[in-house]
Amino acid sequence: MPRRRQFDEDAVVDAAIAEFTERGYAGTDAVGLCERAGIARSSFYSTFTSKDALFERALERYTGQGVGQREALLASPDPAPVVLRRRFTDALGDQCAREDRAGCLSVNTAVELGRSMDGIAALLDADRAAWIDAYARILARGRAEGHVRADVDADAFAPLFHTTLAGLRVAARVATPQEVRAQLDAFLDALSTDAGRQALASSAEGALA
Repeated sequence: MPRRRQFDEDAVVDAAIAEFTERGYAGTDAVGLCERAGIARSSFYSTFTSKDALFERALERYTGQGVGQREALLASPDPAPVVLRRRFTDALGDQCAREDRAGCLSVNTAVELGRSMDGIAALLDADRAAWIDAYARILARGRAEGHVRADVDADAFAPLFHTTLAGLRVAARVATPQEVRAQLDAFLDALSTDAGRQALASSAEGALA
């Protein structure tokens, strides 16, 4: 009879997300993963087979968290600029609150590995496409409701939103929250109508601690 597994597999994947986010792919090894997850190396290899396999599984779990986040943003009745700022400040606020400013596993992985690992690149591509689609839909609604400038092409600007957030995540590793917020405010102001700016000003959301 096979021995019953004595650990929570999901908890190990969560531990791997934290380890890879903080140390990167190259800086993480099986010893560190096992220590952080509290499992033996034999259990690690019998369950996950390799660091690469666990890395792909961790990134898949991490990017999967975006599904619920996108659904919440798309379902929000708030003006589009407020919704977009919420997306940015939720992500950047979490990062700025961390002492190590480790940031986002997806962005860190893209910076470190580029397209050198096919399975990882495919996960990043799918995540990027889903976020771009969400941004385009929010921008299109903002135009229709008069909060986003009429000359803003939603399909053209949506990829820019994704790239801008990735860039601000990198900047937030060294910049102050105030500097990050100033860049975000300037970006949103340039896309908003007067009504959109009023909505941003009247919303209590958006502080970066």
